[in-house]
Amino acid sequence: MYMLSDWPIWLVVVVCGVLGQVFKLVVYSTTKRHLDLALVAQGSGLPSLQASVLSCLLVLVAIRSGWNSGYTAFALVFAVIFIHDTVKLGVAASQQREVVYHLVASLPDAGHLHQRVAGYLDPRVHQKSHVVAGVVFGGLFALAFGIAPG
Repeated sequence: MYMLSDWPIWLVVVVCGVLGQVFKLVVYSTTKRHLDLALVAQGSGLPSLQASVLSCLLVLVAIRSGWNSGYTAFALVFAVIFIHDTVKLGVAASQQREVVYHLVASLPDAGHLHQRVAGYLDPRVHQKSHVVAGVVFGGLFALAFGIAPG
């Protein structure tokens, strides 16, 4: 019998990313009360796509190859560097967006285009909590699909 724990690692990681994006679509569409399909293509938000995929990869590789494996070491270093850069650059980009947002918001009203530009520059796009939620989501997903029952 073919078990979920027998799936290739790449397939579990892809399914984790897809389900994370579907979860994001459901959460944001429910809170905004309208369907926003553009969220599916967005990496930021709750949960962070990058964080969930990389933590899922790390946990799966650690489960299947062992903690002392070179594969696990590579996945750990890759995940730490990428998630660190996501948080660090996210904070810097958020500060920059906030300044530009206030500049655009303080300009005389330029109509519909003004509101659209201000909306794109909204500083609340990517938060540290989104990255933490992504790490938890990916890790739990990997544990759910990576461990053989019994």
